[in-house]
Amino acid sequence: MAHKIVTLRRGFPYTTTRVHFQHSVQQIRAMLERFKCTRIGVLDNLDGDIPTTTLVFEKGGAAFLIEFPVTYYADSRGKRLNMNISGRIIHDRIKSILVDVEIGYLEFSQAMMAYRAIPAPDGRTVTLQEAYEQCGDRLPLCGFDIRLALPEVVER
Repeated sequence: MAHKIVTLRRGFPYTTTRVHFQHSVQQIRAMLERFKCTRIGVLDNLDGDIPTTTLVFEKGGAAFLIEFPVTYYADSRGKRLNMNISGRIIHDRIKSILVDVEIGYLEFSQAMMAYRAIPAPDGRTVTLQEAYEQCGDRLPLCGFDIRLALPEVVER
């Protein structure tokens, strides 16, 4: 998993949020439950210098994972970890994605495609977005077959 690390300064969106990280995670779980997602779990990795959080869940037998960015807030007093910002960013992103599903603009699997969990050539589980970032236009050369990420595709 490749959690992004970002540093935000005063004036950037979300830097004034007062919503605690865990509350954002609970709200995201509730949204996913409303859309009949199952096996929802939160993985906190506290090993190492940078704590990371990943939300994993299933929908219709397909696995998804959402990696929360590691967010730092920098001001005149220095740079400090502020995962409350990360929680709100992901909360709002998932909420907007699920609006597309709710209004019938996209199917769930289409809307959440970037977060679809797939096996990487090295055996790790990664998101489709991460696989694309690693291989880009070379996806076929990396041993990646997009049909494996689309359970709706029927073999012909």
